[in-house]
Amino acid sequence: MSPDAVLCLDAADAGVDGAGSALCFFKNRQFACWDVSGDRMLPGYPRDTATHWPGVLESFPEANLRGALHVPEWGRKIYFFFENQSQVVVWDIARRAVDSSTVEMSKLLPCALAEGEFTSIYAHLANGERVIYAFQGLDYTRWTVRPSLPLAEDPGFPRKIAGDWKDGLVLAPRAAVYVDWPNRSSAHSNRKIYFFMGDLYLRWDVPSNSRNYRLDIIAGWKGWPAFA
Repeated sequence: MSPDAVLCLDAADAGVDGAGSALCFFKNRQFACWDVSGDRMLPGYPRDTATHWPGVLESFPEANLRGALHVPEWGRKIYFFFENQSQVVVWDIARRAVDSSTVEMSKLLPCALAEGEFTSIYAHLANGERVIYAFQGLDYTRWTVRPSLPLAEDPGFPRKIAGDWKDGLVLAPRAAVYVDWPNRSSAHSNRKIYFFMGDLYLRWDVPSNSRNYRLDIIAGWKGWPAFA
């Protein structure tokens, strides 16, 4: 059930009508969108990724999508990662098209993790600072977001996942996304990270740095579509 990639985007950038943000879940060759303000899966999904995100899957037709990253501080670009590929496909939001050239993963997210695939996520720390995480196997690393590239790993990274994400993660998730919910609760933090693995997902509270719960994806995300 786990998606191959998840993005939190402005609704317009996701191709969704209305204000606020939308979550885009990519799975196999389809995608679905969740309305963050309305807190619901939007109707009419899943839809064909190649039709609505032309050029992304076609860049590596024999490879599966492995992740996606959008860093608002870097402008209106989305970076798509693929299995067994060191090159990253760049999507231009304004043109709704892929850039003519790819980016080397080691230049986009240079780190001391073993060469190969990892799960990346743009998120906020409890103090509001913007960071990027990357999870691989039993390890993870972090970069503090700067206005432009290149990045450098934060001091003291990589680290063991289990040591810092206590009672939550041990192994790298398949996909992850940070969400700041606008309408959920006035009494509790609405800043969450969602980690997807297998048929389950884990909700992590950012300010308290603690796990909220672990649930079946279908039970927690009402209206989860039947991806082909």
